[in-house]
Formats: sequence, C-alpha cells, structure tokens
Amino acid sequence: MKHNKLITLFAAWLALVAAPTLGQAAPALEANLTEECVAEYDPDVDYFPDKVTITDAVNFSVEYFNNYKLVTVTNAFDGAEPFTYVLVQCGTPAPEADDFPVGTQFIEVPAGNIIAMSTTQLPHLTDLGLLDKLVGLDSFLFVNSPEVRQLINDGKLVEIGSGAEVNAELVLETDPDIVMTFGFNPSTDAHPVLIQAGIFTALNAEWREPTPLARAEWIKYTALFYNAEARAEQVYADIVAAYDEARRLAASVPEAQRPVVLWNTYSSFSESWSIPGAETYVGALIRDAGGIIALSDEAPQNSASLSFEAVYGGALEADVWVTNAFMVNTLDDLLALDSRYADFAAVKEGNVWNNSLDVNENGGNNYFEKGVTNPHLILRDLVAIFHPQLLPDHQFNFYLRLEPKGQ
Repeated sequence: MKHNKLITLFAAWLALVAAPTLGQAAPALEANLTEECVAEYDPDVDYFPDKVTITDAVNFSVEYFNNYKLVTVTNAFDGAEPFTYVLVQCGTPAPEADDFPVGTQFIEVPAGNIIAMSTTQLPHLTDLGLLDKLVGLDSFLFVNSPEVRQLINDGKLVEIGSGAEVNAELVLETDPDIVMTFGFNPSTDAHPVLIQAGIFTALNAEWREPTPLARAEWIKYTALFYNAEARAEQVYADIVAAYDEARRLAASVPEAQRPVVLWNTYSSFSESWSIPGAETYVGALIRDAGGIIALSDEAPQNSASLSFEAVYGGALEADVWVTNAFMVNTLDDLLALDSRYADFAAVKEGNVWNNSLDVNENGGNNYFEKGVTNPHLILRDLVAIFHPQLLPDHQFNFYLRLEPKGQ
C-alpha cells in the first residue's frame, strides 16, 4: 500500500513539473531579424514575430511558417498564373521545392541588394529605410526622388533597360538579390528574360489594384523581402489615417454641393477619351474627394472609352476638369491640342487642372512615383480642387491650375 502511494505521489509531481511545458507555444523572437542570419536554428522558433496583415490589397498574399514565408502574387497581368515566392530566413533550412508549384522562386531573407524596375517602388525603399540596398533601375530618366537622383549622380546605380530588351548580363554582373519588376505582356516583359537567366525576379502588381489604399499597401510586399514588416505596418497605418482624414473631410459636403468632374483628355493615339468607372482607382479618388464623375452613366463600373463628340455633348458643363495631359502646363498648351477645348465650362471658369506640378526635365511625373504609395497626398490635392473652402491654405503636391501663358 505504501509503495503504491509513493508511485502515485511521484506521478503527481511529474505531472506538475511537465505541465508548464506541455501547453507552451513555440518560443519566438522579440522582433524579425532585419540585418543578421540565424546562428543556431531551432525548428520550434517563430522567426517572424512581426507579421503583416493585408487589409486592402487583393493581388498579393502571405502565409507565415516558422522559418519561411510563402508569398503569392495574383493578377499580375491579364491571363497571368499566380507567381509564388518562398522567403526563407537565412541561417535556416529551406523547405522542399517539390512541396510548391512549379516555377516557385526561393530567396533568403532579409535580402540584400535590389534593382527596381518601376519608380513606384522607390518610395517603398525610402520609407522602409532600405535605400542603401538599391543598386539599379530600369531607367534613370523618370526618377524624381532627390535621394535616388543623388545616387545616380554619384554613379552608384546601374541602368539595365526595360522590357524584353533588359540587359540580363549587366544584372548578373551587378549580382542583386532581387529584381523587382511588373508585367503587361510576357512576350515583351522583362521578367521572363530575367527568370530564364536565373535571376530572382519578383513581380509587383500594385497597378492592378482597384483602390488607392490597395496600391499603397504594396509597401508591405516589399517589406516581406527584408523582414521589415513592423516598419511597413506603421508606415501604412499612417497613410490610411491621413487618407481617411481627407476622405471624412470631403464626406462632410452635401451631395448637392459636389462638383461634376471631367477626367482626362481626348487621346489621338487611341482615338478615344477614357472616362473612369466608379469601381476604378480614379473613380475611388474622385468619390473620396467629394466629386461626381462626369458621364458616369457611360462607365458605371469600369472605365469607358468615348468619342470626343460624346464627351463634348455630355460633359461640356462639368464644373471641374482634371486633364492628366502629358507636358501640358498652361491653358495655351491644352488648347493647342484641340481648339474645341475652349468651349468647356471649366476652361471658361478657370477650373482646369493637370497633374504636372512636380515633373522632372524628362517628363518623369512624381504623381506616378510618390503618389502611388502616398494616395493621401493626391486625395488632399483633389479635395482642395473640388472644395477649396475645406483646405484654404493647402500647398499642392501634384496638381497645377492651368492658366493662360504668361500669367
């Protein structure tokens, strides 16, 4: 009897000692490793305690595992199959390649040097404190960022070209960890050439996102390659807060006081005038800034391509005209494109604007570089245009009122 009691007491003691460990979660780091590799690998450690939560973007996703991330990019271009990337914490073993779709690319993180093939990616590197990783661009011509232009002037960046004519040999000589590009058509894009050359190539599909905040959230995509999730979450939260503040300001204007906004100009190249739909990136900007899209019945969801005559007949009395015309800085420049523009009410009332305020000497427009990651700056500009009384002291970021030459 005494012997059985001792056994029972020992079993109870053993259960007490073991209890805290049986239910414990795997140990975790306090923060992601953004500079160093793992010295001693432990399969039970979560090496990515800082994670992103994707709230607006729909074209990329991430799944976290203890020592790697599975990143998927969808809808990179029309007809594109998903692109998958396995991001392995350096110093830890990579998972078996056979467990992933054919064509999956593997990379160790935090990554090193990067070549960016779109200026829209440059604010990501700047805001995440990663500009020292930049070693190349597709072209120097259209860069607006003062910090990147300084790197160009100092001879610290290479220029690799674009599309199918990309200089893969120069990329191999430069030896970046990542080339970040985008896709339109695989027959003319750079990514098939780069991938065939064995270069890790990450596609960025921000331009396919339907809303301004969704495009801005791609800063988290770039952050994934550098374990910079914590920084990206904070940057994006600040962007969302500023965007929502401007949106709430515009929402205070009654519907009856909202201007009808004509967008774009007639394109002689496509022989049409593109009118944004309500469910497009531009449609969201106009709506969030407290405007009404001219000819919205013609483009209830997606954009519509109309003839000049259709726009002339249906939007001649629009209150505001945002032209988005290349190299147009005065009313004279605009009227030189087509004299019939003089008949539009917005021209007569002096309420014509263009996104040409911050353009470099080669036509590189900061609206397309800085604006994608900072849609709150675009939105505040539009609120100030549509409802100047709401932001009477606003300093414009991208938009310029078109005046007659000499004024």
